[in-house]
Amino acid sequence: MLNTPALDSLTRMLASVNASFGLPALRLGEPDLVRKASEEAAKVFQGYAKARPSKADAYAAALAFMRGQALDEDQVDLVASALSERIREQGGDRPLGCRKLAGLLESYRKDADEGNLWRLTWFGLLGSYFAFDPSNAPAPEQTGWGMLRTFLERTWPLIDRQSGTNAVPDWVRVLRGDPDLVGSKAAHKYAGDYLRGDDSAVNRLSEDLGIPESSWFWHELVLSAVRASTSLKDELFKNNLPRLLELIRARPVYRDEALEILLTRYHKCRDTAVHGELRDYVVRKDVWRNPKLRAAGLATAWNRVSDDVWQMVLGWVNKANLRDFFEVLAARGRADAGRLEFWSRYMEQISWTRLIFSADTKMLASRNAAIRNLIAREEDSYATMGLKPEDAFMMQLGNYMVIEFSQQPNAAYVYKVDQLPYDPYAREYSGTTADLKAGYHGEKAARFTHQKGWEIDAANELRRLGIKPDEAGTSTPRVTRVSEGRTQHRETSADTGKSGAASFIRQPTSTDGAPEGAAFTMMYLRSLIDGHAGVTISDNRSVGGGRLWVEDPKQRVGLGNELKRLGFKWAERRQAWYFPEG
Repeated sequence: MLNTPALDSLTRMLASVNASFGLPALRLGEPDLVRKASEEAAKVFQGYAKARPSKADAYAAALAFMRGQALDEDQVDLVASALSERIREQGGDRPLGCRKLAGLLESYRKDADEGNLWRLTWFGLLGSYFAFDPSNAPAPEQTGWGMLRTFLERTWPLIDRQSGTNAVPDWVRVLRGDPDLVGSKAAHKYAGDYLRGDDSAVNRLSEDLGIPESSWFWHELVLSAVRASTSLKDELFKNNLPRLLELIRARPVYRDEALEILLTRYHKCRDTAVHGELRDYVVRKDVWRNPKLRAAGLATAWNRVSDDVWQMVLGWVNKANLRDFFEVLAARGRADAGRLEFWSRYMEQISWTRLIFSADTKMLASRNAAIRNLIAREEDSYATMGLKPEDAFMMQLGNYMVIEFSQQPNAAYVYKVDQLPYDPYAREYSGTTADLKAGYHGEKAARFTHQKGWEIDAANELRRLGIKPDEAGTSTPRVTRVSEGRTQHRETSADTGKSGAASFIRQPTSTDGAPEGAAFTMMYLRSLIDGHAGVTISDNRSVGGGRLWVEDPKQRVGLGNELKRLGFKWAERRQAWYFPEG
């Protein structure tokens, strides 16, 4: 048992230590105070374990390094934490891009191999590694950063072993739990949570390692989240697209690689129907631009993906142009709604489109969001109408180019693409017989007006040129002229000549198991979808509360218009058509 003088001495010593932590006078036998002292000691230790040198001193060492001056022992340690700093006196360049970097890293490597590299120096290099911002960084700095990553990955086992098994800094503990942080898959472990919006783990990591907001790590985390999304099922993958696009906008360094991954994965989906948000983002002028510009060498980013993927997005753009022209632009001129339905039957054959805006339309963009968005999407692709206060629409079907105009009365013109009377890439047109309305010349072209029943004449003119509706089995109106000048209509299958189903056929009146109140039979409905690959009927009416569904993965515009005419409605959540009963 301690005598009184010894006990008094021990008490004074503990009180002195306790005072250094700023705690009240220590009284023996009170464990809470001892625990507080221990926690304060741990904080002091962690503070020393990841202490950074004065920014001014580190900057001065980095400047001397870039000027080629010999560094003393202290400066060699100091420059480690400033390799990613922009040095004003060197035009804003970073030491990472300096030719002498390889020699500096080699000296650090030798010290690490010999067990002589100060742990705080290695931590300074780790800080430079995470502080690098790759946005607009020149190639030498990108290369230098890669050399730094290789150095850290190689020497981390040495630092880990040197740190021992007793109390270690937080950053050592973090790297022991995830050594990939200094490897090529630095963000891989956190991608899934980040994709789901749970950033708690990565925020703790950022705090422990001191990762700044501008770090490459956040951009790589986005790319890892994009890669993680590709393993999800189609529905989950598509549900994540808005979140992924939001992340890419915020951290765009690996944007092109991320978009390549997303578009390629989307093309593998069972249903590749238009994704409006993905389309509108990728075709932006400051992103990949309109896919129509690839052939002109003005949108080379599209060369990153396969032709099938490019054609998928081109189809999205063509479909949007077709709909927007007739629903937004032509609607202003009171054009008949039937033109959208008619040309939708040829949608799969439309390989190229171009919009021509009048001066009036461009002026309207400031107060009409639909027109403004359309013009923005077609940036660098559209043309202007010089003289006429109307818009026009070009669309290529096979070897022919069709010109439609927004105002009525106006004829549609069809030309052979190798005999066009105008330059299809001109920036401006007059909209007269000098270019777009050059007119019909023998077998080179066709022309039809939009008078009542024009669809029949138009379909026959197109058939004469070898252009038929998209789907086998769909009805195509045929015309037989009689001597009295009257016209007889006959509906036949586009390919077989047999009687087929089309919007021109008068609807049967018997229901044949059709929904109550429907003006069609189930037999008619089945004949309507016959020939449309992938379209299915799902009749859930035998189940309580079930409905009759028509599912079309391609979301064909023509079929959709016919289903709407029959009374079907679109369900956004299920992405299918249903007949509302009751």
